[in-house]
Amino acid sequence: MPRADGRTIASRRFRELVESFEQELGGKLSPVEQSLVRQAASLTLASERMQADVVAGVQIHADAMVRVSSEARRILGLLRAKAAKNKTAGPDLLQQYLATKAAQAASLCALRKRCTRQ
Repeated sequence: MPRADGRTIASRRFRELVESFEQELGGKLSPVEQSLVRQAASLTLASERMQADVVAGVQIHADAMVRVSSEARRILGLLRAKAAKNKTAGPDLLQQYLATKAAQAASLCALRKRCTRQ
């Protein structure tokens, strides 16, 4: 947010949303994904403001609230789907490999103990 002060409640909330969305998506994002995250954070912030207005009894356009919420949900869904698609099975493969090696080592150790007893 180039023209924002950065110290307002809204600015802090925007940063919190951006950080939260980025963490949920895995951290390393492309510039396009970063832009979508900022857009989703802005829309979420706008939706939260509208919800606060409703609670405070302020008259709002329900259609605008639905549109803002739906657009934020759509962008976040797009980002989540892309993150799930890009998520590699690396950690799972590593865990499988380590479990296999541990089992092999345990089997080898058991065989050696049997062999040394005879």
